[in-house]
Amino acid sequence: MLRKILFGALTLLLTFCLVGCGGKKDDAAKKDEAAAPKAEEKVETPTGSPDKAVLAYAQLYSYGVIEDENMAAAGMTEKDVEEVQNQIFTSLVNSFKEYPLNDESVAKMTEQYVAKLHKDMNIKATVKKEDATHPVVELTASTIDQASAKKIAENNADLLALGEAYGELKAQGLTDDQLKESAEFQQFAIDSITKYINEFPLAPATSIDVTCQMVQGTDGKVYWAPEDPTAVAKFVTAQK
Repeated sequence: MLRKILFGALTLLLTFCLVGCGGKKDDAAKKDEAAAPKAEEKVETPTGSPDKAVLAYAQLYSYGVIEDENMAAAGMTEKDVEEVQNQIFTSLVNSFKEYPLNDESVAKMTEQYVAKLHKDMNIKATVKKEDATHPVVELTASTIDQASAKKIAENNADLLALGEAYGELKAQGLTDDQLKESAEFQQFAIDSITKYINEFPLAPATSIDVTCQMVQGTDGKVYWAPEDPTAVAKFVTAQK
């Protein structure tokens, strides 16, 4: 149930490059029914608080890195987080695949991206309504201004300079493999891309209410999770 929630939202947002949970609809419905506490059964108290759990989902879907206490509150394993990170970071790397970046440069670029969003998005979550089975959490964040970011991408001086330098070096007969081995070119590429990432404009902070539900983790314990994880993913990634 927890893995279904983790990957379902990203599957919808990144359909063309990511892999979701899969499974038959009927089987998934049966699992949901099995995970939901029955009226006559004693309701188990979830591990962790709903606000930290929602914060974990928001951090994961926005930039793929979660603080340890939030990850524990949501019942996420390192494997769960790594799989989502791979999906998010693959999408990021693919957006710059026209440049010959080596693995070390990709890692540095990703680190800059995470640091930028972690600092500037300022994601916060607070319990708005206490409830034994469906508490409500207010999620607040400054998300990337997609329209302005697109304009910047089309006219960014640093990316244009990188493209021109790459074109000139290719015209001189240098191959992509040679440029991946060139410390000078790799540093120039990382500096250019980092400057572009740091120019990502963020919109003023906004909030949404996230209703939570109880789900069962892979360890058999019960945790809080958003009833609609897709809404959380769309909110933090500024998708309509």
